[in-house]
Amino acid sequence: MNLFALIALCATYTINPDSLVRGIYINPWQGCNQDYMDRVFAQADSGLINALIIDFKGDYGYLTYASEIGLAKKLGAVKKYLDLDYLLKNAAARNVKIIARIVCFRDNYLARYKNWGMRDDQGNIWYDKTGTAWTNPYIDSVGEYLVSIVEELVKLGVTSIAFDYIRFPTDGAVDQIRLTKVNGPRYKPIVKFLQKIRETVPDAEIGACVFGFTAWHDLKNEGQILEQFGPNLDVIYPMLYPSHFPAAFKREVSEYWRNYWIYFDSVKGAFKKLPPGVKVVPFIQGFKLMAQDFNYEYILSQLDGSVSADAQGFIIWNASNDYATSWTPIWWVYNSVRAQAFRTIPDTHKKETGLQSPDIDFAPSLFQW
Repeated sequence: MNLFALIALCATYTINPDSLVRGIYINPWQGCNQDYMDRVFAQADSGLINALIIDFKGDYGYLTYASEIGLAKKLGAVKKYLDLDYLLKNAAARNVKIIARIVCFRDNYLARYKNWGMRDDQGNIWYDKTGTAWTNPYIDSVGEYLVSIVEELVKLGVTSIAFDYIRFPTDGAVDQIRLTKVNGPRYKPIVKFLQKIRETVPDAEIGACVFGFTAWHDLKNEGQILEQFGPNLDVIYPMLYPSHFPAAFKREVSEYWRNYWIYFDSVKGAFKKLPPGVKVVPFIQGFKLMAQDFNYEYILSQLDGSVSADAQGFIIWNASNDYATSWTPIWWVYNSVRAQAFRTIPDTHKKETGLQSPDIDFAPSLFQW
């Protein structure tokens, strides 16, 4: 069965295709590679994607644009990878949203400044298993530094923000962490920071990248609780990667349906925990970790579950920015939505009928790089 035959069998679907966020992650090294970005923008010209989430504050704390923030320059944290004028000009010409990914509390630069970093039981800077230091969310100055970055970005024309690592660490010798200025449970300083962001840049779109399990449980050690975050957010980006859930979680008749139900049920669960109006835009696993068969169908199953659960879009994550496997599933899902039709997958009775992975005969990728 080919793509067009499947579309013909679709049931009517109510989501507005113009509002469906269709995004990919861009790392700073590809973000400054104009040849690569020209090809990305060509995909936007086709209507395939309409959002790019790009590192503006990276995984180790450096800023990837020409920041003028005094403290960032003092710390040597300004790297100037991105040509912001090029990105904003090309994005605006294609009505593409640029989302600034801001890594919050994982920061090798700020953690070494004064006493702002987490300490171990010997009073030394604590490092996670990757050798990266973390700042202490209970210290107000840490949040103020992040606020200054967002303020600057909004003035430069980047008005959509996605906070990542907006939590306490989970990897490494976390039992050795000794926090100072502790005042209440771990979600409280994060909520206080989000409130400050909301007050400072009220017109910006504020989002948070959260663990997928937040849709199911309160993550008290990490400080991520959706009911607490929600009132200060416009969107959440849950990381629902199937590889990050235990093998027994949502065990199904096939990998396709396991992926589908992880996304469908998690998106529905997230909506129940959030105030009305907060969007849910999940990250899609665009990498092969622990996948039995990493192919077009693997991506499609996640997109299917997300859109069927009324997610307002999706962001595909591949750290190396290789999206060769992703373009065709995006095309299929978007064109299904454009046709105001989607397969009968939203019929939850299929779980009892034992449907197998759909017979999708994907031709070679429609989108060559």
